[in-house]
Amino acid sequence: MKHIEYEVLYRLLTRAAEIAAEPAMHPSVVTVYENVLQSPAQAFRKAHVDLLAAESVRAKERDERGMALDALDGHYKVARSVLLAFAPHTVLPDTLKAQTTDTDKVNAATRLFDMLGQYAGNVWADELLAGPFGVITQEMVKEHDEAVAAEMALAKARAFRQEACSLAYEKLLAYKRVVRDALGATSKQYRRIHLLRGSAKEDAAVDSTP
Repeated sequence: MKHIEYEVLYRLLTRAAEIAAEPAMHPSVVTVYENVLQSPAQAFRKAHVDLLAAESVRAKERDERGMALDALDGHYKVARSVLLAFAPHTVLPDTLKAQTTDTDKVNAATRLFDMLGQYAGNVWADELLAGPFGVITQEMVKEHDEAVAAEMALAKARAFRQEACSLAYEKLLAYKRVVRDALGATSKQYRRIHLLRGSAKEDAAVDSTP
């Protein structure tokens, strides 16, 4: 399959459906659309919309994880200092700002949380675990897990769209040949689903639909 932008394919498949639905359309055009192109076209269009939704969810979850980490930073510093005061020989994880990635920050915070858990029953440790540090750390872990899940869902959506794209494009080419042979290469219908070599404005010029 030659390179084609997903939005362009979405546009062409929309036009293909509109052409098949035109009154008094050539029966071969309608038959080929309904039996060859319609199903893969609908699958691709749904996959494309689903991927855009998955991208939005990923962006939201990443932002929420980032906000949780930002909110944790000051409390993490305090918890780190308090632990060092009571257990001066403890090897602590670096500060959150010293971590390279969000995953490293999450790991550092959970390690510090677990270290404090070893001193549960001591007033100073219980205060930290039940206070803002402990609460925000647990919330941050939840946001991190949701962000990871969103990344995985997005990767799955990308693979699904790519697979749907290949089949839809293949069937679009077959449909386009039928439109050309049934209606002519100069027909508006054929020109609407035939990529022009010029600009997007030229492509839009052949389409007078809203």
